[in-house]
Amino acid sequence: MNLVLALQADATAAPQANPTAVADAAAAVTSALPGTAQAAPAVLEHGAGASDWLSQASTFAPAVDDEFLLLAWFAIFLAIVIAGTFALLSWRGSRAQDGEAALPRSMISWAALSAFVLVAVFYVQGARLSADMQVAPRGALPIKVGLDEKGFQFTYPNGYVTAELHLPVDRAVRFAFQGASEPYTFAVPAFRLQVAVPLGARREAWVSPSAAGEYDLRSTAVAADPTRVLAATATVHAEGGFEKWYQDISGPPLDLPPLELGQRSYQMRGCTQCHSIDGTKVIGPSFQGFLAREHRMKDGSVVPPTDEYIKESLLDPQAKVVEGFEPVMPSFRGRLHELEIAGLAAYIKSLQ
Repeated sequence: MNLVLALQADATAAPQANPTAVADAAAAVTSALPGTAQAAPAVLEHGAGASDWLSQASTFAPAVDDEFLLLAWFAIFLAIVIAGTFALLSWRGSRAQDGEAALPRSMISWAALSAFVLVAVFYVQGARLSADMQVAPRGALPIKVGLDEKGFQFTYPNGYVTAELHLPVDRAVRFAFQGASEPYTFAVPAFRLQVAVPLGARREAWVSPSAAGEYDLRSTAVAADPTRVLAATATVHAEGGFEKWYQDISGPPLDLPPLELGQRSYQMRGCTQCHSIDGTKVIGPSFQGFLAREHRMKDGSVVPPTDEYIKESLLDPQAKVVEGFEPVMPSFRGRLHELEIAGLAAYIKSLQ
């Protein structure tokens, strides 16, 4: 029996093996074992199993699935009853005497009532759930969704535009769908969210992701080419991950003049928490009078106030630590564009 289990395990673990051949071998071994009844082998087909069921990655997903199952089972029950009723009709019709009613009025009333209940449950439950998915709660993160010839464009509150959707876990997100030159759909199956955006119209919906991970985002551009399917990735960050990602992309526009770009970077990159511009000593040294004062390090060395020193302090802040301060500044390597670094240098040197 251990050999049979091993063969079946191999059939599951090695996709390249022929599952039918392995199953036949297992059946042959099973038939050869004493005291073992011969039975048809169970072949595991590729793609079958619980792993293919859509994950529930939003707070709406369980409610949508529960409603679907409720309606599905009720429809099955109603289909069985209707089939039984027709069978009874056929039997009574064959035995009915002249003048007898083949179908009691109570059966007609019961069938009509069942159909009414099915429609009512579908309408009430479906309408309530649909309304809930369109009225976003207060404090929801607003994201604009647009569509152009290149695909989806997602715009965040800070003006950052990207072709990938980034979302926080356990936080409501409100989607504002912008009208395009053609109708399109927006669907994230794991969220149980699908929105149809007509030509030139706008729609809104919201969702609260409940599980971190990457999920498929699908869309069909309806008018121009019904077969053209647009795809993107919806990335749900774990707790704290979205905030870090959002901070990293919250820099100022890079087309600003260097001095203005540096000032905006100083305000938006968190520099104000540690470095003052009026001489006040906080966590880090003040930027005031950067060019006029001596920059003495903890090791006793003196560093000239140059662009290279500012750049090194941003990318490798632990390399040179100013005397009287602790090495607590994080590195901005990979988080700042070269233009931002040059802008910060121009702004810091301008503070006299």
